[in-house]
Amino acid sequence: MTATSVPEMVAEPVVAGGFLSFLGDLLGWVIAAIVGLFHLVGLGLDLLFRLLGLIWWPVGRVLGLAVDALGWVFGGIGSALYDFLGAEFPGTLPYIDLIGFGQGGWGDDLWEGLQLTMQLAVISLAIGLAIGFMGAGAKLAPSKALNRIGNLYTVLIRGLPELLTLLLIYYGIQFGIQALIEAVRLPDLCAGLGLPDKLDLIDLGDGARSFCATETVDVSSFAAGVVALSLVFGAFATEVLRGAILAVPRGQLEAARAIGMSRPLVIRRILVPQVWRFALPGLGNLWLNLVKDTSLVSVIALDELMRKTSIAVGVTKEPFLFYGATCLLYLAVTGVSMTVFARAERWASRGVRRA
Repeated sequence: MTATSVPEMVAEPVVAGGFLSFLGDLLGWVIAAIVGLFHLVGLGLDLLFRLLGLIWWPVGRVLGLAVDALGWVFGGIGSALYDFLGAEFPGTLPYIDLIGFGQGGWGDDLWEGLQLTMQLAVISLAIGLAIGFMGAGAKLAPSKALNRIGNLYTVLIRGLPELLTLLLIYYGIQFGIQALIEAVRLPDLCAGLGLPDKLDLIDLGDGARSFCATETVDVSSFAAGVVALSLVFGAFATEVLRGAILAVPRGQLEAARAIGMSRPLVIRRILVPQVWRFALPGLGNLWLNLVKDTSLVSVIALDELMRKTSIAVGVTKEPFLFYGATCLLYLAVTGVSMTVFARAERWASRGVRRA
């Protein structure tokens, strides 16, 4: 009886160990398949961007020639103005040299900072609008669970200062991923799943080995800034878009459904055009706030306009000059934005009788 009971006692752990090994191998193949899928998507996007680049190339050449021509014209005007100020007001030349382009001037740095600021604002605008539509849909959905999620999101994000949101996201993501890597013992997990060997089959093993050897995490300041600003913009845009959706007369939507229009067609032909008409004034104000909020990312060492300005002030000890120049740049962006949104509002209101 004792001799026959020994195999029965060890059989269960062997079976359990074999099942866990099979489960780990299966999970490794699933992860490898997901990584391979993302790699294929990345290759597809890269091909798409290359095709768009080929299409855009002649347009870019024409624009490049136009920019060169404008640079030559404005360069001549600037040289003439510089000579005039040098003759009439020689005391202003040192300040003009400081904010000028080229060696010894900080104009190049301010221009680079402005470009980064606009990239940050435009990307956050696009993502924030998508979040705003989803948030408005959640708050107007018949599901109480979606209502609670939408309300929690807007109350939480709108109730926090933008700077605190940025710092929480920047440091929270960094320390959270670091703690997760340490908790799951990433190198051991990858080895247990056989991930590098599996990805070798699709020629992605080098990337897997680099990922599995990760010990420290460095979060991109630009990515953290985009996430924080998008969440903030999305929270406020949610309320703007929710109000705009509620402002569309229900009778028009019911009439469209009554004549046989599908729900997607009603949204595309009836709802969205009028939502833009009601929402654009509020979204314009949110865009201006977003442009100004980009200055907050200077605290996480992103070289946008305000950080470039602070560096220039620290080196030259000319705070009024550089902060004044930065004020003019922000006002220029604001002026152009207001003009664009005013035209967009007129376009969205075409065919509407004004009282």
